[in-house]
Amino acid sequence: MSEDSSIGRIKEAVALAKKFHAGQVRKGPKREAFFNHPRRVCKYYLAFEYKSVDGMVAALCHDLIEDTSLTIEELEGLFGLEVGKVVLDLTKPYGVSSDAYAAKINNWALESKKIKLCDIEDNILSSRQIHSDQRVSMLVKWRKYLSQLGKISSDGLAENKEVLQKWDAVSKLAEKEWKHVIAGSEFSRG
Repeated sequence: MSEDSSIGRIKEAVALAKKFHAGQVRKGPKREAFFNHPRRVCKYYLAFEYKSVDGMVAALCHDLIEDTSLTIEELEGLFGLEVGKVVLDLTKPYGVSSDAYAAKINNWALESKKIKLCDIEDNILSSRQIHSDQRVSMLVKWRKYLSQLGKISSDGLAENKEVLQKWDAVSKLAEKEWKHVIAGSEFSRG
């Protein structure tokens, strides 16, 4: 694949995410445009040494199936089966509990795990303006996911070690936020 076609695929993913997330906003008082979230997830993904164009496209498109009318067939038609597989991993089906969703994470490809770590990182950072009661339930869910994401082999693969480093950083961020939220919540005022 040429560099021009790679750039074209990324530009196409940006345009698609902007189109389908148009008018959507993030939770919280800032009412930030939703597209900023997949853009930041892709930015965090780019910090990995081992990355791919498919990974960048999947990071940009990771919420399209879950949060818009775009179908997996349409996404795969545009970007291929590999992108579709990663996006499907990252899509929590409607009606599936966070426990059931978390239980499947261990079977994901490493690329899906990388993007999920970036997704959780951005969700934690961008949720700071949300009321603490709602944030507690969000952090509980993200901690479940992190627990499963930490089950990565620490064998000689540099890519595995890189993901474990990201997992460690995001887990520390989650614990810091958890302590902050609990300290300021109704739980601590007993």
